[in-house]
Amino acid sequence: MPDTQANRIQELDGLRAFAVSLVVVYHMACFSGSLPLGSPGMEGVVSCLGVTGVCVFFIISGFIITNLLLREKQGVGHVSLKAFYIRRFFRIIPPFAAYLVALLIIGALGYIFIPPRYVFWSALFLGDAGLFGSSGWFVAHTWSLSVEEQFYLVFPPLLCLVCAFRTAPALVALSFAYLLSLTSLNLAHLLAVKFNPHWLGLSGLYNFRYIIVGCFLALYGECLVARLANRPKVIPVLLGVFVMGSRLWQINGNHVISLVISAIEPLILGLFVMWFVKNPSRCGVLRWPVVQWLGKCSYGIYLWQQLFTGVASNYHGWGLAQSPLAVVAIVLCAGLSHYLIEIPSIRLGRRFSRRPGAARDVLADGVKGFGAEVRAVARTQ
Repeated sequence: MPDTQANRIQELDGLRAFAVSLVVVYHMACFSGSLPLGSPGMEGVVSCLGVTGVCVFFIISGFIITNLLLREKQGVGHVSLKAFYIRRFFRIIPPFAAYLVALLIIGALGYIFIPPRYVFWSALFLGDAGLFGSSGWFVAHTWSLSVEEQFYLVFPPLLCLVCAFRTAPALVALSFAYLLSLTSLNLAHLLAVKFNPHWLGLSGLYNFRYIIVGCFLALYGECLVARLANRPKVIPVLLGVFVMGSRLWQINGNHVISLVISAIEPLILGLFVMWFVKNPSRCGVLRWPVVQWLGKCSYGIYLWQQLFTGVASNYHGWGLAQSPLAVVAIVLCAGLSHYLIEIPSIRLGRRFSRRPGAARDVLADGVKGFGAEVRAVARTQ
């Protein structure tokens, strides 16, 4: 297999590390209690930081996936959706399946309680449909996986078969999807009140807007993002303050103003992420080996942290989640998942999706450069 390290944007791996750390801190502080908050007023701030971490994942995902599709188009002239979904399957499913099986085994041993139907719905990527009750903690985080997989079930075929890349129809489709995502939360509540509570499941579309921003930046944001190069460090600070301030405002803010902020905030967060991509010399901490390792293991960390960050009532005879050792358990499980499951399954995905004569680097798991810098290295079978 080709060495894909040179094809990765290390700053995005670093951001993944910090994003997943925010999620873990949020759960440990506000649920398991293994990390003291210090003051009651900190709960809202920590909660907003945790949600922001997930949204950063969405933006990075949309940016990278769209760039990979674009590179394949530029490298071999067309995109193989079959190959895309094969790679996606082997990237997502094996580690996810291992986590779900572990839940069933631990549940069978009596240490936790997890209804099997919740595991089934999670496996079908319906975690954002509001199907989980109070006993669904251990799969509650799969709502974000559901949002991503539902989006990628529709977006690549639309981009490759209907709208093409960097065309007016593609821009119109993304804009329409963004508006639909923005209004889906209110629409879901309205339909739930007037017809059936199950309509609340539509609220999952609300999070599509972050992935759409990542897609937009990959397709059309070259000039916009180029302006972020060589900008001072105060820029990401101001962007981050805006994002946090908007989240805190939306908790108790005016409905109309909150809607406007909801439309702008993903764009600001997208620029926040892209600043780090365009200013690698100003954010060396993201390239630290330990940060890079955590970023590469971030999928496993996100999956397994839920098992060790629940409230005490979720466990029976097991106090690890309420102990500082929970961090050790999370990192250990994520590391095992990364080396024993994720890396081998990614290689299998590339092998099964390989096409004769195709540029192999377009199948890389990372992206190097942006816009005109995005290119496929001529390395054939």
